[in-house]
Amino acid sequence: MGAYLQQYGAGDEKRNRAIKIVVLSVVAVLILIWAGYLLFHNYPEKRIVNHFLGEVNSAQYQEAYHDWGCTAQHPCPNYDYQRFLEDWGPPKKVSSPWKIANVDGCNSFVTVNVKAQGAELQSLSVQRDDHELGFAPAPECQEKQWRWKQFFQRLLGHGKS
Repeated sequence: MGAYLQQYGAGDEKRNRAIKIVVLSVVAVLILIWAGYLLFHNYPEKRIVNHFLGEVNSAQYQEAYHDWGCTAQHPCPNYDYQRFLEDWGPPKKVSSPWKIANVDGCNSFVTVNVKAQGAELQSLSVQRDDHELGFAPAPECQEKQWRWKQFFQRLLGHGKS
C-alpha cells in the first residue's frame, strides 16, 4: 500500500510542468513577434531612403531625382531638377555622406530623418502604399501612437527629458 501512495500526485507535477512550458513558450513567441514587428515594420521604406541616399552620396543625381518620382523630361511641378540639385547636389557642400538619423512610422507614411555633416537635418517621407518619396511635413509623426523606443530609453535611464 505504501508504494501506491508514493506515486500520488506525480501526474499532476508533469501536467503542471508541461502547462508552464507551453505558457512560457507562447509568451516568448509573442515577445519575439512583437520585437520583429517593431524592428521590421518600416524596413521597406527605410530601404527606399537608403537607396536614394546611396545615389546622392555617389553623385548619381539623375537617378536620385528619378527615385524622387521626377525625371528631366517630366519634372515635378514644384520641384524641378535645379532645385533638387540645390537641396541634394554639390552646392550643398556636405563633408560626410548622407545617412539615416532616425525613422518614425505613421499610418499612411514613414518619416525618415537624414543628416550629413555640414547640412541641416532633412525629413523625408515615404508613402506606405506606393512608396513615393518626398519631404515630410514634420520630423516626427504627429499622430497619437506609442513611442516604444523613447519609453524604454526613459525606463532604463538613457533618455533625455
